[in-house]
Amino acid sequence: MKVNYEFKRGPLTDGELAEIERLAERLRAGQIARKLNRHPSTIGYHMSIRGLRPMRSLNRQTCIRNGRAVKPFDVDEDTFIECLRIQGFTYSKIADLATKRFGHPRNPHTIGIRLKMLAAREEAA
Repeated sequence: MKVNYEFKRGPLTDGELAEIERLAERLRAGQIARKLNRHPSTIGYHMSIRGLRPMRSLNRQTCIRNGRAVKPFDVDEDTFIECLRIQGFTYSKIADLATKRFGHPRNPHTIGIRLKMLAAREEAA
């Protein structure tokens, strides 16, 4: 995505987070980003981990991003990582076990973000 404007950097303020929540019902991440003078990915990320945007289709296929294959999470993998987290496993251990079980590399950061997204969607439901 090409962004045609300069945007603020750094953490979102409490006021910006409140504004994202207020606008999320009627605007897309890119539109909110323009209003707040932030990068669309920053807004999209915060909308995702707060359950403010719909879950993407779980039927998506593996794609290439920055020269690497990216496989979306599916229901089985979501269930697996949630069960391990409930059992008290660290993100690192969950990433290792998910990689071994599903055959696609996962890292602790990706696992942490996915678990936050799932928790936010559960709270919103």
